Amino acid sequence: MPCPLCRKEFLIPADGINGVPKNFFLENLLQYKMTMQMGSNNIICDLCSASDENKTVQVPTATMRCLECQDNYCDGCVKIHQYLKISRDHKLVNIGGDAETSGIRRVKSVKYCSQHNQKPLEYYCAECSKIVCVSCFVERHKSHDCKNIATVDEDFRHTIEKNALKISNYASEMRVVKESIEKRKANFLHEIVEKENAIHKRNQELKAMIDRDTKLLFDKLSAVKSNQLKKMEDELEITDRSFTILKGFEEYCIELVSKGSPSDICSSYYELILRADGLEKDHEEFICRPHKSIEVSFKATDLREVVNKFNNNVVGIIHGNVFFTN
Repeated sequence: MPCPLCRKEFLIPADGINGVPKNFFLENLLQYKMTMQMGSNNIICDLCSASDENKTVQVPTATMRCLECQDNYCDGCVKIHQYLKISRDHKLVNIGGDAETSGIRRVKSVKYCSQHNQKPLEYYCAECSKIVCVSCFVERHKSHDCKNIATVDEDFRHTIEKNALKISNYASEMRVVKESIEKRKANFLHEIVEKENAIHKRNQELKAMIDRDTKLLFDKLSAVKSNQLKKMEDELEITDRSFTILKGFEEYCIELVSKGSPSDICSSYYELILRADGLEKDHEEFICRPHKSIEVSFKATDLREVVNKFNNNVVGIIHGNVFFTN
């Protein structure tokens, strides 16, 4: 099936879609935006709900959400959460508020190591192109070039932004190519109409004797039209798909740069750079390839010749000539 990010096909794992790696950045971003859009009356306090397991009292509605814990709190529990030493520095947002006006532009999320008691992944190993925890660093990456993700975060963001801008330019070029194809399609259809009118005029002149030959010409023209339009539609589909891939990559990078945490940036950096290079190569191959065009002509037959060659078409001949343009 096609990847939802880059549209390239990949093999579904043996255990199905559940075996596909999750994109935690998009998952957190989606959950964050949904929370911002929901009214506080629709969400209950997670702490109060957990405390009252038997549901003996009505659980109060939540008014704030912690972006670190991913939990919702009522006014009373928010004060407790802010008082606790372990959570006093956590970022809280109003449920149903506007992410832009609240000043929060990046989704805060921390990834934890699955091998070392959920220690945070705080170091980026340049040699392995992955983020590791302090224990992983000591055990397997001590001799590698490792830096705290906070120190390489901005450089990686700038690099991803540059690649997004470059891919955006490619998307713009692809849009121009698409418009050119659509224009050539319109001109082609206009040319078809002109040739149909010429055939009709010739048909009226020779109606009494050329009904059969007229049908043969229209059949030939229809075949040329159908064949060439199919090719143009296929070319449009390929171009549109390429544009969607490029635009999707650009939008993902912009979302990642503007909303992603340092761990999101660092964990995605290497794959995005490779993907950007692949998109650039594919784009250059696409842009440099020759484009096919067709010129349809109609030549009226000389009736005096037809008299001698009665097996020819009295109306004329249709040709569909294909030529290449850059």
